Amino acid sequence: MAALLDAGWQRVRLVTDHGWLLLPGGLPKVDLPSYLTETKWARCALVKGQPELSAPVAPWHWNPDVRIASPPGIACFRHGEVYAHGGISPQECVIPVVDVERGFGGAQATIQSVEWRGMRCRIRVQTNDPLVKVDLRTNWKQEGTSIVAAIKEVGASGEVSLAVPDDTHEGTAASVVVLDRDGKVITSQTTRVGEKS
Repeated sequence: MAALLDAGWQRVRLVTDHGWLLLPGGLPKVDLPSYLTETKWARCALVKGQPELSAPVAPWHWNPDVRIASPPGIACFRHGEVYAHGGISPQECVIPVVDVERGFGGAQATIQSVEWRGMRCRIRVQTNDPLVKVDLRTNWKQEGTSIVAAIKEVGASGEVSLAVPDDTHEGTAASVVVLDRDGKVITSQTTRVGEKS
């Protein structure tokens, strides 16, 4: 799948033909006498006639006169089976489908410039992800120390303008912080609120 994604495919879907059971140490065994069956496999048996069985029995889809026995749960009709398929358990009837897409490789960002005009800070960021956000904090590690009116996404322009609404922060040491999509700090740069360029 990796080769297909590397070749430019956007999504690869893996579909198996059916489910199966795997139990190291062996699947539990259910007794089904051979004289009651035409043929017997690990997870199903073709039943002779109309005997009453302790195992679930269902008509075959293509011929309702043919009856198929299937052991309950994850059991088998044969001893020592570790891997099996062919029964009617959810594990075998549900078809696993796995969709694989190339994930986002991780945001990278560099703060190119920080300029103050009064209590408004204009920040230019170079990044591979326009969804990174920029915050201004008195402690770059702590989200609760943000001093801006709103944290903003960089967007396609690579620029944001952050307003500090409380003028008591003027002159305060702070950090411009760039955050990835999960809110983790990618990079930071120190500044002083309202400093002249």
